[in-house]
Amino acid sequence: MYNEKLSKFFKAKGLKQKEVGAILGFSPAMIGRYLHGTANIGSEFIISLSKNFPDVDLNDLFAPEKGQNMVNEAGAVYEKRNILNDLEEIEGRIHSIRLRLEEQKFGE
Repeated sequence: MYNEKLSKFFKAKGLKQKEVGAILGFSPAMIGRYLHGTANIGSEFIISLSKNFPDVDLNDLFAPEKGQNMVNEAGAVYEKRNILNDLEEIEGRIHSIRLRLEEQKFGE
């Protein structure tokens, strides 16, 4: 699973949870939850991971293990840049919607 791959990745770099948290902008406790598989990672984490560790392979990180079928697309491979662009676009749209909603509340 991705949490085990992430743990190995950070250990290979000699980084501890506290250091990873400081680099990525997450608390050490949250990093621990991600690395132990008790919390699912979100788009903010993925974007920060890719920006701060450009050598991480997102395709490999989320690739299913042998015998594990995570999606119905056999052998689907997604380009790292497209995933990040999509996530950033979605985050931007959500931010715009939040701003519009806040403006509507104050305009009433």
